[in-house]
Parts: sequence; structure tokens; C-alpha cells
Amino acid sequence: MNATDSTADPAELVRRWFDELFNRGELSVADEILADDVGYDGPQSLSPSEVTGPADIKAYVETYQTAFPDLYYTVEHTTVTGGTVVVRWSAMGTHENDLFGIEPTGEGFTVDGVNMFSVSDGVITDVSAQWDTLKMVQELGVVSAMESTFD
Repeated sequence: MNATDSTADPAELVRRWFDELFNRGELSVADEILADDVGYDGPQSLSPSEVTGPADIKAYVETYQTAFPDLYYTVEHTTVTGGTVVVRWSAMGTHENDLFGIEPTGEGFTVDGVNMFSVSDGVITDVSAQWDTLKMVQELGVVSAMESTFD
């Protein structure tokens, strides 16, 4: 069961999401910072259809860490308003293993994104994430960029 420290700083919880959970792969952090029924909503093309609870979040993190062993997030900007934390971030990694059926390409990517976190009773209760998945798969060589017809 997750701690419910109502004094926990929402920005600190989110820092731990990126730094400890995703960048370092410390999966046990999920049990400390996430509500038991936390929901995650990300781009449907590169996210599982339903991610609910710390166990699903851990599996999601493992999937990305396996596909991109050097995956690294940089928090570019954080805004906190009450129990809502909005983060603009960038990420980079090299595609070395399968990702949701996409065979490894050995190519790297860099992408920018935005996450919105809801925090209540000292834990993250909801995460919504968006990033340019088309740019990501183009850089990985999975989808080619269309040639300009405006030349």
C-alpha cells in the first residue's frame, strides 16, 4: 500500500517519476509515489491500451527501458498549481529491443513531450502524457518522412 503523506511536495513526486523511476529504473519507487489506482494515459500508438496501478506502470517502464536501454528524460520546465503538475520534458534513447511489436532499428531518437500529473494525499493519482510519436518513429527509421510536394 502506498504512503499517503499529504505534506509530500507534488513537484518532488514528479521529479522522482522521471529521475528515479524512468531514468534509473528503480521500480520500487512506483510503490512509494503512486496511488494504488493511479491511471496513465499516453499516446495510443506507443502506449498500452490500459495502464492502471503501480504494477502496470512498472511493466510500462520496463518495456521502454528494455527497448531503449539508454533512455533518458530531461525535465525542461515544471509548473505546479495546487495538486496539478505540468512538465515539459525531452527524452532520448537508442532502439535496441522490441517496442510493442516494433523490431529494433539501432537508431536513436530525441523527442519533446508534456505530462500532466494529478497529486492527492501525497501520491500521484493520474498521469496524462503526450509526445510527438510520429517524429519518434521517423527518427527510429520505422516510418519515413514524406517528401515535400511543395517544391
